[in-house]
Amino acid sequence: MWPCTAESMGYGSHHMAHIGTGTQATGLRPAGPRLLASTGALLFTPIGWVMDAIADAGFSGAEVVLSHQRDSRSPTMINGFARQTGLDVPVAHGPYMVVLRRVLGADYRTKTRRSLERVQAFGAHTLVAHAPFRWERTARRWLAEGHALSAGAEAGVTFAMENLYPWRGRAFSSVVTPADLSAYPDVVFDTSHFAVAGVDLLQAWETLAPRVCHIHLSDNLGAGSDDHAPIGSGVLPLQRLLHRVSEWGYAGTITLELDCRGHMETREALVAFLARERVKAEALLSGLSYEEAAALHPEIGHTGWRGEVPT
Repeated sequence: MWPCTAESMGYGSHHMAHIGTGTQATGLRPAGPRLLASTGALLFTPIGWVMDAIADAGFSGAEVVLSHQRDSRSPTMINGFARQTGLDVPVAHGPYMVVLRRVLGADYRTKTRRSLERVQAFGAHTLVAHAPFRWERTARRWLAEGHALSAGAEAGVTFAMENLYPWRGRAFSSVVTPADLSAYPDVVFDTSHFAVAGVDLLQAWETLAPRVCHIHLSDNLGAGSDDHAPIGSGVLPLQRLLHRVSEWGYAGTITLELDCRGHMETREALVAFLARERVKAEALLSGLSYEEAAALHPEIGHTGWRGEVPT
């Protein structure tokens, strides 16, 4: 566990040397989408510390996961951390994961209403939601009748549905495929989840692009797990996907939702990892290939193709 005194967390310090912070430093042309980093990979680390690290990695915003941590659900605390770090929070993720099943209530309808209230108070514009499990028939009917969308509209928040994936061959979620997502006007496109579900990423984008309001970006190692691998380290055609996202004119938000466990030996290591992944995403969105990005930015390393085919 990270130390959690105010001094050891270093809130607001931002003394790290950023890797390629922003378009001017990277030499890339401006990209339409806005890149965020998620607090979700560090659920048990004090959220103010996490937001400070995200800021030092060169991001201007974060996607906050409403979690067991009281501070993550407190508008006063989140807005305070945002002011201290210079971040804003345009997107928040509801506590729909199994590990968070009792956060903000076990009932799906109550959880959704309470999440929307907090997202509104954060000043965020999007709530990332998961669909009810298949056996939660009352909640599924409530969702199908449009109550979540109505509650979001009243709060001025977009209720956006994220695709999930089968577990051990069984689809417990009622939203896994692009066809499942077609029932929702606003969707969250999760690349690693589609990989686990065996969905072709590029076909999914062609089908869903008009509905996508947010993207969860990571690679996948192709072993059937939701591993949220670093960009370029797995089997997903992220170069082609991000080129198409940019060519399509997508101007929404993209959160780098990454497994950070291999980069937690020091704060500096975590910040450097997040900064490298940000630069990779910026490069691919600008139209560069992996090789061109690595040549322009040697600090990100050349992570290989592993199934990627040049465009």
